[in-house]
Amino acid sequence: MTSAGLLGFPNVGKTTLFNALTGLEAFTAPHPYTTTQPRIGTVRMPDRALDRLAALEGSRKVTHAGLDLVDLPAVRPGSIRGLGAGREPDLLLAVLRAHDSDAVPADEHGTDPAGQADDLLVEMALSDFEMFERRNERLTKEAAADPHLRPVAEAVTRAAERLGEGVPLRQSDWSDIEVRAFRDMAPLSLLPCVWVVNVAEDDVEEGMAAAQVREVVPGTDPVLAVSALIEEEVAGLDASQRAEVYEGLGLGEGAPTRVLRAVQEAMRSVTFYTVNRRESRAWTVPEGTPAREAAGKIHSDMERGFIRAEVATIREVIGCGGWAKARAGSAVRVEGGDYQVRDGDVMMVRFSV
Repeated sequence: MTSAGLLGFPNVGKTTLFNALTGLEAFTAPHPYTTTQPRIGTVRMPDRALDRLAALEGSRKVTHAGLDLVDLPAVRPGSIRGLGAGREPDLLLAVLRAHDSDAVPADEHGTDPAGQADDLLVEMALSDFEMFERRNERLTKEAAADPHLRPVAEAVTRAAERLGEGVPLRQSDWSDIEVRAFRDMAPLSLLPCVWVVNVAEDDVEEGMAAAQVREVVPGTDPVLAVSALIEEEVAGLDASQRAEVYEGLGLGEGAPTRVLRAVQEAMRSVTFYTVNRRESRAWTVPEGTPAREAAGKIHSDMERGFIRAEVATIREVIGCGGWAKARAGSAVRVEGGDYQVRDGDVMMVRFSV
């Protein structure tokens, strides 16, 4: 499952958003640095289409796409490198505060979300720069003796230059070989990032604050506005009540769905489905993943013994009344191992081991 590190400056509403997304009740307080140790929870993507398909198939279990969310301690100047919880996350979820509150005073970063975003970008770039500079000195010496190391040394030198200018690594184009070389250093500015602007309860529509943040962050980074306080209150309701509140307040599908879709956009991933009587399940893979490799996500034997994939869109399968009827009605097509899985595919893998 994809993992996301939730980070932000003190008193931005980071843990409130964590509770809203996970349904947990982590302690919050109106003073900075309440979170001293990472907290871990899971966010599940509401998926009505999967629920309908599972009902048609009579599945005993339904597993939605999800995200492991790590609520990290608040960022202090120079502290961002040590925020991990045992391993680096797959992406970052940065929380920015855009509202005043008598109950929760803002720290020195205030309530300017664009300014906070800029400061976080600088913190990440500086942290990575120091690490790349140290590695660059050693690699330059080693490359002088070993020509095979020169491409890596040159890439690290260029990366250090970019970071010294305050430019996140993900904002530049790097080859696969260069990215693999960088990953040994686990640079934060190379990770995809989603920016969540925590707005007041009466300002939940995408507006000026989100637009200002978009002008500061890399163009590939999704930005969305959320009222963490409202979402935390709604998280305690059952599904039908949540839907009513979301509709009544004009909140659309709610924060968990919106955040997970933004994560999918930032990670450039797609969701496909498998269905049977035992379980109907959503799987997430990177865009362009071949069917054979996607089958390995389900089980390694499926990738090793892959024969073919039977594929239809989830809308087609629901429209036909289930997988068996879709197959009988010729909605299902046969694809080989090189077929690139698309968002919304339902896939039945035929294999032999």
